[in-house]
Amino acid sequence: MPGMAGMEEREEPGSRRRFSQRVAAAREKAAALAATRAAIFREELADKGAYAAKAVAGFAAAAFFGSLTLLLATALLATLLSRLFGSAIAGVAATLVLYLAIAAAGAILGWRALGRVQPLNFPATGAELARDFDALATAAAGPQDSEGDFEDDENDDLEERFREGSE
Repeated sequence: MPGMAGMEEREEPGSRRRFSQRVAAAREKAAALAATRAAIFREELADKGAYAAKAVAGFAAAAFFGSLTLLLATALLATLLSRLFGSAIAGVAATLVLYLAIAAAGAILGWRALGRVQPLNFPATGAELARDFDALATAAAGPQDSEGDFEDDENDDLEERFREGSE
């Protein structure tokens, strides 16, 4: 019918689907879910693109002028230490030693913090993926009988054909 192209086919209550049909249905549902999530991601990414570009430009300007400020602060510190020690070489050397000590302290603190990072541990993402896989497995498994076992369509069909042939 012309108006029913988008509607899903409905199963009759007594009919059973074969395993290949259940796998195909699960694959179609997974593909539709992935396509929907990808479309949502693309839409969100497009909305955030302009803001991200402005943020990157702002951070680049801040980094440039921040580095100039650090250079001027280093020159000021070297000048002050040169006056304190009475020698330009001693002032520059003291500034260098001070900066190396600060860099070493930062590296030690960073290394300690990095030790607490678990790069492959994402509990919330893992739980959501497990839920998705369980849903796909349930969709692919098909109906269960009252004892919790999966119904075996092929054996039922074989038994019915055998009975019909013997009568």
